[in-house]
Amino acid sequence: AKMLIDGSDMTRAYDTTYYFAKMQSYGFGSVKDLANLPTGSFILLPLAGLEPVTAKIIWNVLGIIFLFTSILLLFRTFDIHLYSIQGLCLILLTLLFYPFYYNIAFGQAYSLLLLLASVSVYGFKKDSTWLTAIPIALIIILKGYGFYPLAALLFMKRPRVFFLTIGLTLAIFLLTLPMFGLSAWQMYYAKFYSVVAYGEHSSNVAYQTVGSLLGHFFSFNSTVNTNALLSIPKIYVYYFTQLTGLVILFLLSKRFNRDNYSIFFVMSFALNVIFSPAAEDYHSLFYLPIIILSGSILFKDINLRSPLIYVFAIAVLLLMLPLPFRQLQDSAYPLYILAYPRLYGALIMIFLAHGLIHGGKLPESS
Repeated sequence: AKMLIDGSDMTRAYDTTYYFAKMQSYGFGSVKDLANLPTGSFILLPLAGLEPVTAKIIWNVLGIIFLFTSILLLFRTFDIHLYSIQGLCLILLTLLFYPFYYNIAFGQAYSLLLLLASVSVYGFKKDSTWLTAIPIALIIILKGYGFYPLAALLFMKRPRVFFLTIGLTLAIFLLTLPMFGLSAWQMYYAKFYSVVAYGEHSSNVAYQTVGSLLGHFFSFNSTVNTNALLSIPKIYVYYFTQLTGLVILFLLSKRFNRDNYSIFFVMSFALNVIFSPAAEDYHSLFYLPIIILSGSILFKDINLRSPLIYVFAIAVLLLMLPLPFRQLQDSAYPLYILAYPRLYGALIMIFLAHGLIHGGKLPESS
């Protein structure tokens, strides 16, 4: 964002030597990280004129506001009363949600993205084309997420919202293209996206995704993963993962009708994280809508003898606790299978939400 204000060559943001030197000159100290989407610079553009520490304090305060605004909006969407047992339990759960603190510590933007997702879910529930489309377009253009909710709109036969979202995304991209140049986008793909999607570090356990897990099973280079079971080029695993995710999304769409499409729409945001190329702890904020949805159903009539309560508790604990799974990065098979608690918690939550919603709450025997 500071480079954009200064009129710097945005293509050079993907030259790590130049980028690290720029960060140091701006007062970020010895921080080193890769540049994200060119349009991601818009997120912090309003704060770019401030000193880094001041900007981060303001950004953290805004992050807390974004989070609780999202929760209140989701409560309204799912008809949860704030001072009910449901509401108080879910607020407590949110306060204990470790990925949010991780988001704050690293100054990430996922509380803002959660707010956009919550607005879109609310808009979908209210059958508002613009309230559904605009937030998804912004999520796509700012951070590269949102393609699964976009595909969900197509699978639910909502062509008006689908094409409006595509149109808005393309319009923003084309209008802002002169600010960055096509070369910046090409460098972003070559130096950032390809690295995390199917590069050397794509199977890092920090990325709690299906693609990262598969990367531990399949070796792409004997010097990268000596504990793998088979040798397959990384890019094949990437395409297989993306195709599998979209097929699962499509098959799930067939399990819902117009009366409960909003539930499927919520699931699409969770699936977007599970099948994304990279999803660290702070990405888990996208799971809050499906957690709140499932919790609102289970807490309506709490039955401690129901196994569903304990399944929900296990899934939430896997998603919210500060677990030391990164220590298993270089472990041998089968130990590294234990290194993906966020992924397993998200998968459990999706299956649970599907069971709770599809045809009503599942019998205890299920």
